[in-house]
Amino acid sequence: MKTPFNPLPAGLSQAEETTRLKRQRCAEWGVAVAALGGTPPSPEIISELQRYIDGEITLAEFALAEDFPAYQAVVTRERLVA
Repeated sequence: MKTPFNPLPAGLSQAEETTRLKRQRCAEWGVAVAALGGTPPSPEIISELQRYIDGEITLAEFALAEDFPAYQAVVTRERLVA
């Protein structure tokens, strides 16, 4: 699957890489759920999800949650893979 998110930055520790990949997989899950539901995420939502992947924000701080119907899928996925 081609991801809409940035590739892993160079120089991450193994722990940082693992944590970032977990967040990315959760975000990709939400994007897939939204696409299947017929409402692919806007560029703004992708940008906000990238901030989550990069560790800049938590899902609780995700400002566009109301505009992203698959937000709850990301939250659920994060809990399941914790």
